[in-house]
Amino acid sequence: MKHPTVATCLCLAAASLPAQTYLALPATANPAFELNSFEPRGMPLMAQNTRVQMFFDAAEVGSSSFVADEVAFRYDGPLPAVGSPAPFTVNRFVVRIGTTAVPVPTADFAANLTQPLTTVLDGPRTFWPDQGVAAPHPWGGPNDSLRFPFSTPVPVTIGAGEWLVIELTVEGNSFVFAHAILDGASTTGGPSNGSATTIGQGCEAAPGAPPAAISTFGLYAPGAAHHVNATGLGANTIAVCVFGVDAVQSGGLPLPFTLPGSNCTVYVDPILLNPILTDAAGAITGVQPAATLSFPADTSFNGLVVYEQVLSLVAAANPWGFVLTDAAEVTLGSFAAPGRGTYSVSHDTSANALFANDVRSFGFAARLRTL
Repeated sequence: MKHPTVATCLCLAAASLPAQTYLALPATANPAFELNSFEPRGMPLMAQNTRVQMFFDAAEVGSSSFVADEVAFRYDGPLPAVGSPAPFTVNRFVVRIGTTAVPVPTADFAANLTQPLTTVLDGPRTFWPDQGVAAPHPWGGPNDSLRFPFSTPVPVTIGAGEWLVIELTVEGNSFVFAHAILDGASTTGGPSNGSATTIGQGCEAAPGAPPAAISTFGLYAPGAAHHVNATGLGANTIAVCVFGVDAVQSGGLPLPFTLPGSNCTVYVDPILLNPILTDAAGAITGVQPAATLSFPADTSFNGLVVYEQVLSLVAAANPWGFVLTDAAEVTLGSFAAPGRGTYSVSHDTSANALFANDVRSFGFAARLRTL
C-alpha cells in the first residue's frame, strides 16, 4: 500500500463514527410491510396548513433510550399516480420530537406535552407525490422528499408509561389533494362522537333584536374537545360561558327559571364560568379557549350530559342588565382504550391550532434513524 498512514487514519475515522440503525414504527403493526390503513384527516401533506401530533408508547418504540438524527415517512399505496407536475412546496415545515407522560393524549395540543419538544427542522421543504409503483412504498418517498434529517441529533429516553411524540406543522402547502397519503395502522379504541341539541330560547340585547342563540361544534366525546359559539349577545361586551351538569335545579330553584321583569331564562346550574368578550357583531365565534370544553380520555365520562349557556352584560337590555342565550345539551359519546399504543391528534386547517379537530387511535408509519 502506497499510503499506509492515510489508510490507517481513514480506518480510525470510520471506526469513530457512530453506528446508524433504524427504528420503524409502530413496531407491533409490522411496519416492514404495507400497513392496514391511512389517516384521512390531518394528513401533513394534504392540507394547506396542518398540525399533527403522533404518539407511540414504549411497546411500539421498543427501545427506552436512543439518539435520533432523522425521521422518514412513506406513502400508502400503491395508488395511481395523478396530479399536477411536481415538485410541490411547503413554505414552512416544522418537525419536533420528544416525550410526554400524559396517560392518553387528548384534543388539547399543549396539555398533551408534559415537557417541551425539541425542534429538529424548521424551514421550507419540497416534496413529490405518490408514484404508485410499490407496496410497501420506500421510506422517504420519491426523491427522498419524505426523509427529514435533523438539524442536530436528539437524545430520547422513554420512561414507563410515557409516549414518544413526533409533531409536524405545515404552513403554506401548495399541494392539497389525494395522492400524498401517508401509510399507517388503524386500531380499535379512542373517542366516539356523541350529540348536541338546544333547549329553550334566548332573550334580546335590544328591542327588535334577534334573541341570543348558542351553537356548538367539535367532537363530543371524552378525550376530545367541542366549542361554543353564540350570537345576539350585544357588541363588544363581557360575556360568560356557563357549563354545568344539571338543568333541573340551581341553588334550590327549579330550572328553567325566568328572571323577573324579563324574558331571559336560566337553563343551567353553573359549575364552570369562563369569562369571554363578544365581538363588534355581538357574537362569540371560532375556537376560543374560554368557550372550549375538553374532557380527559377517561371512560368515567362516557355518556355524560353537559349543559351550556352564554350570558352577556348589556345594561339597557332589561332590569337585570343580562342577556342569556338558549342552552345546549351535549351528550358525550364514549372513549375506549386504544388497541395499540399509537395515537394521532391533528387539525387539518391550522398549523397553530390550540385544539385538534380529529383524535384517533392511529399510528403513522415512521422510521427514525438512530445513532
